[in-house]
Amino acid sequence: MQPDLFQPSEIEFNLPEGQQGPRLWVRRLALWRDSQTLLRDIELRRGFNIIWSPDLSANGTGATPHGSGKSTLCRFIRYCLGEQHFSNEEQRYLMQHKLPNGFVGAEIIIDGECWVVTRPIGMNLPSRAVRADRIEDTFNQLLEGTEPSTIAPAISDRFCAGYREQVPDNLKADQVWNVLLAWLTRDQECRLDDVFDWRSKRSGSGSPAQEISLETKLTVVRLAMGALSAAEVSASAQVRTLTRERDNLRQKLGHLDWFQKQRFLELCENLSFPNDRDPSEETVRKELIDRANEELAKVTGSGHSKGRTPTAELQQKRKKLQDERNRSAEQRATTRALLNSLPNEIAAARTEQGTEQARLETGVIVRCTICQVSIDEVKANGCGVSLQRCNLEEVRTRIDRAEQRVADLERQKAALPGEVSRLDEQIDRLDREISDIDEAFEKLETQFSDADNKLTRARELVREATWFDRQLNERIAVSARMETIEDQIDNLRDVMRLERERAAFAIGSLEVIFQQLVASLMPRGCSGKVRLDGNGLHTEITLDRGVGLSTAAVESFKIVAFDLAAMLLSVNGKASMPSFLIHDSPREADLDADIYANLFDFVLWLEGKVSPPPFQYIITTTTAPSQKARDHEAMRLRLSSTPSEARLFAMDF
Repeated sequence: MQPDLFQPSEIEFNLPEGQQGPRLWVRRLALWRDSQTLLRDIELRRGFNIIWSPDLSANGTGATPHGSGKSTLCRFIRYCLGEQHFSNEEQRYLMQHKLPNGFVGAEIIIDGECWVVTRPIGMNLPSRAVRADRIEDTFNQLLEGTEPSTIAPAISDRFCAGYREQVPDNLKADQVWNVLLAWLTRDQECRLDDVFDWRSKRSGSGSPAQEISLETKLTVVRLAMGALSAAEVSASAQVRTLTRERDNLRQKLGHLDWFQKQRFLELCENLSFPNDRDPSEETVRKELIDRANEELAKVTGSGHSKGRTPTAELQQKRKKLQDERNRSAEQRATTRALLNSLPNEIAAARTEQGTEQARLETGVIVRCTICQVSIDEVKANGCGVSLQRCNLEEVRTRIDRAEQRVADLERQKAALPGEVSRLDEQIDRLDREISDIDEAFEKLETQFSDADNKLTRARELVREATWFDRQLNERIAVSARMETIEDQIDNLRDVMRLERERAAFAIGSLEVIFQQLVASLMPRGCSGKVRLDGNGLHTEITLDRGVGLSTAAVESFKIVAFDLAAMLLSVNGKASMPSFLIHDSPREADLDADIYANLFDFVLWLEGKVSPPPFQYIITTTTAPSQKARDHEAMRLRLSSTPSEARLFAMDF
């Protein structure tokens, strides 16, 4: 460090008894095309690890520093530590197509014990996490998945077991490590914009940190740093529950207020009640109910006949008339049929009469009606055919009967039209009488229906007035409940405030380290603060006059300082989280190069305070580290976008 520009550090390590080195660190990361073909093997170390992809000013080749694989390397480390995906869907598809049997392997040390993690890059291998010394030792079981399939549960059991059940309901206990991991390994896309901005949706990592609220993130951070008590967690949970209930009640109250306004005006109009009264007054609502009951009494007392049918007398009369009409109609049909048949019958009778008469009068040979032998021959010789004798008187009698029949038929023919007319008049009369009865029925039904409607409406008004009263009573209860909830929330917030004050010791420890880091990393005249209040956890770097730093540079670098402070808090045993940290290209363009270079020298200085170093800090950079860092064994890997062999996978995709 440059003593003329930066203040001397006061940071000291106070490791828990018996601890040597970081409790969690990644010893090795390797990329494989398949179990026979190693693409990249990266040895990492406790302490500082630098991954450098030189920018145009330093590489001397004109190759862009981007696209070399720095961020992908960071994501593979996260992937091996339990994150769901190592890239977004589009990039995964390209890698899976290029490396169908590819996988990434990592040797991860947890409390001195080596775990081997292998996770697929392609589609043909399962995820595995087992205890072993080397990645290659597990190749004979690469095709067999493990349960659990990632190392996340093992890490969670070691670091999060004491508080993971205290997180808010919207976060599962087994997701707490993944949220911490998002904090300790921020996405480059987030650009160090905010203390709690950890995962960009563009990265496609599948981390729960992409979806949870700021409040939940703050809870996890505070729990991990010991700055959140069980009492505050309980109070916070109660506040969330009460807040949801209060919001629901507010919504219901809004509906009730709208209902009160609209329904009261309708009731006033229907009951002729003055609408300038206040419906919130119980006496007004009782008057409405009384008015509705009065209307019902009027309707009920006006001869209402709900359920009655037209009188039996009318029904009986109509049935009698209908039967009489049916008989008349049947009689008319018979008479008309007879009238229509008479001309033919008369003609036949006349023909019979005329024939007999003509034969007698003109002397035409008349044959016996029995044997059809000539009468004269019968008279002369006797009838040899029939045993009966021919009777001329009978013949004349038949002629007479034919004449009489013709006369009767003629009289019938003359009389039947009058009978038909009489029956028509009778049927018309009966139809009119039946129609009058039907009209009487219809009028009665209308009267009954009107009475029923009036009664139904009156009863409905009674129900509405009574329901209106109940709803307004409920509004009073809702309003009272809201006031109670508001008081409970205020009391719980007082409890939370007191608990935050009690947590000030833990926050104070963090702030002390943060202040020391700001003093060590930033120019003289800069100071730092950490503040916890009801709106969250806040970090500040203030500048004295004469310190030439832009706001953007300060904002981004204070995130680096905050993360380092949390890591050092864990080193000293004051935080339940790994002393592990990854920063992917943390330099902002307007951050002074000397300040950025000082970060590397400072971390090397931290590393040298204790052997072995009690943390693992991995940083990727395009800006050249200080010369001291470049010459140090902390320089783990140098990448470049060209040629393809210099990229992370040593190939093109």
